Amino acid sequence: MMPVLKTEHCRRLIWTLCLLLAFPLARAGVLDTDSAADPLLDDLAMDLESLGMDVARNLNQRDIARGRPARPRLGAFADLPPGDMPDTPDLLAFEQDLGEGRIGGLALLVDGGTAGDAREFMNLWHRAAAPQRVFITFHQSDLESATLLAGLLQDQGHGVLPLTAEQSTELAGRLFAVAGRRLAIDSATARRHRSELREFRYLGRRLARNSDSLIAVDGRIPVARNEPSVFRKASLGDEFEASTIEEIIVPGGIAFGEQAQLDFEPQELVFREGGLLVRDTAGNERRLPRDLPLPFVKALWDFTVRAEALRSDAVVDIDGEGRVRISEALRDTDIGYELVQIDTLPFEFVRNLPVTKSVIIDTAVVFRENGQPGLMDYDTRYEVRFLSADTMRIAQTRVALEYRLEAAGSDPEFGDQWGRDIGRLDENLDYTGLGSSTAPVARYAAWSGLFRLLQSGNVTFVEGRYDFMKIDKSGRRTPARF
Repeated sequence: MMPVLKTEHCRRLIWTLCLLLAFPLARAGVLDTDSAADPLLDDLAMDLESLGMDVARNLNQRDIARGRPARPRLGAFADLPPGDMPDTPDLLAFEQDLGEGRIGGLALLVDGGTAGDAREFMNLWHRAAAPQRVFITFHQSDLESATLLAGLLQDQGHGVLPLTAEQSTELAGRLFAVAGRRLAIDSATARRHRSELREFRYLGRRLARNSDSLIAVDGRIPVARNEPSVFRKASLGDEFEASTIEEIIVPGGIAFGEQAQLDFEPQELVFREGGLLVRDTAGNERRLPRDLPLPFVKALWDFTVRAEALRSDAVVDIDGEGRVRISEALRDTDIGYELVQIDTLPFEFVRNLPVTKSVIIDTAVVFRENGQPGLMDYDTRYEVRFLSADTMRIAQTRVALEYRLEAAGSDPEFGDQWGRDIGRLDENLDYTGLGSSTAPVARYAAWSGLFRLLQSGNVTFVEGRYDFMKIDKSGRRTPARF
């Protein structure tokens, strides 16, 4: 005889069945349903489950990253958000691992249909919007899963180009370099793969407690060893406003923090024929100056990326014992070596002030056409300051010398000076010599200011990005002491 269900039990059973019928697509195969919805991954979840794969919206979610995956997972990373395109170390590591046959990739052109060949696919890839350019990296042991995934994506109308050691490493690198979004297949074998590529370094790692990042604590990324302390130059104040620095520290050295001003709206940055140009929203192109060696330009690009990540303007600082601290992006480069030397110059010209530190900071950067249509130049203003500490170890500007460099190829002009100790300055102080000696800082600050503007806005950098990222910036070894 069948048991009789009570009315309340029937209601609960019907409600449970309704829930299961209403939400299968949103939950099937998604391991971390409490993470933010991801339209692309969520749409794939149920079909991937039938292929023996799971989906993780956040592979670094603490419960997801813990333990060994029972089967492969397709997922995203907390610290590789959409729009975070590969940097040079990632690109080099990817090409090395791919060339050695240890990894593979799928270039996914969302809603991109089919392409006749690799060249046509690359053309479509470069013209597509960033959210459409999705790159999926996998360990070679997961090739079978990647092949099934590629077939599924093609069946759903997406463009897919599988990339393995059999294809051209450069072709794969050019696609990877401009990926607008980066995913990976997580598996037990993939987690054991040792690589400098972040897609593998991040596998199996859990978010920091009370954080949505692996590396940031309270929203801040820790500086590397022998980097200057986090420092915003605006905290030094100016002639009319006293220092408001939050840290109990007297900063010194060199700091770049200005964002360049333009008289047009930039839309694209392009690297072509060994030079950079900016394209505006109307499609007009303006060529940037070629006043610096390309390794210097590349180092300044990397510095600006790191400075924004750290939320710090510090470039270089030499402490009282001569220990050199420099941004990791500039370490062991020729431009970094030169900046260390420049940091020591102010006291060679100004010797009789009761101070222990100097700091060179940019105060304004303007890029403009130089009189020839389509050719850009810049105007940089900077200050050489001499600092002391009050009883609370807060930086106080005792003397500030203002300079202006009006064009890339010119010499700085001394403008003005301020501070309570300007009466102590030597009447024969060589203002011109100090300006000429520190002129490179003005040029480097101009490029940093431009890159800060372009990186903070909706400016794309696709055309020529691969070749720019491959520029070798390495140079003279940065000394530990100076």
